[in-house]
Amino acid sequence: MLPVLFTIGPFNVYAFGFFLAFSFLLSTFIIWREAKEEFKEEEYLDAFLLTGIAGLVSARILYIFMHPGDFGLNILRYIVVRETPGLSLVGGLVGGFLFLFWYCRQKKYNFGHISDLFSLAASFSLVFTKIGEQLGGAGFGKATNFILGVRIIGQSGRHHPVELYEALLILVLSIVLYYIYNRINRKKWPEGIVFLFFTIFIPVIIFLLEFLKDHPLYLYIFSAKQLGAFVIICIAAWSLFVKLKTSGKKNKLKS
Repeated sequence: MLPVLFTIGPFNVYAFGFFLAFSFLLSTFIIWREAKEEFKEEEYLDAFLLTGIAGLVSARILYIFMHPGDFGLNILRYIVVRETPGLSLVGGLVGGFLFLFWYCRQKKYNFGHISDLFSLAASFSLVFTKIGEQLGGAGFGKATNFILGVRIIGQSGRHHPVELYEALLILVLSIVLYYIYNRINRKKWPEGIVFLFFTIFIPVIIFLLEFLKDHPLYLYIFSAKQLGAFVIICIAAWSLFVKLKTSGKKNKLKS
C-alpha cells in the first residue's frame, strides 16, 4: 500500500485521487482521439463527462451501501474519498449505462456507436482506477502466503492484492476491445459489440475475483456483488447473441 504518493510542501498527493484523475484524463484523450474525425468530439466529450459523473456517483453510493461500517455517521467520510477511498465497479456500470442510454435518447445520438467508444475509454481508465484503489487501500483480498500478497494497514499478515489482479485482467480486456473496435470501423461489424463485450467481461472479472475476498453476507457460496454481476452477464450475453444473430441475417440478405 502507498496511500500518499508524494508530498508537495504541506500538501499530500493521494494515490487514489491521483490515479482517478489520471484515468479520467486518459479516457478523455481516447474519446478525443477516436471522435475527432467525426467532428463531434465536443458533443462526445460533454456526454462522456456527464456519464462519468453519473457513473462515479452511482459507484460511490453502492460502495457506501456495501461497506456501511467504514463510514458510520460521519458525513464527510461519504464525500472525501481520500479518507475512505472506494468505488463499486458494478454500481458504476449500471449507473453509467442508465444515464448514457437516457442521454442518447434525449440528444438523439447513436447509442450503439457512442457506447462502443465510451466502453473502450472506460476500460483503459479502469486499469489505473484499480491501481489507485489498491495503493489507497480501498480493497484487498483474503489473507494469503502467496508471493504477491501485500500488507494492509490495520490488518494482520498479507492479503491478496485483488484490485491489482483486476487491473491486469482489465488491461488484457482493454487490448482486446481496442482490436474489436478497429474491426468494427474497418469490417463494418455491428455497432454495440464493444459495449456488450465490455459489459460481459468486466462482471466476469468481478465474479471470479470475488472468491478471493471476504464478505459478511453470502447466498450459498456467492456474495451479493457476484449475484449482481451474474445478472449483468446474463443480460449482456443474451443481448450479444441477439445482435450477432440479427447481424448475420442482415448479411445473408445483402449477399
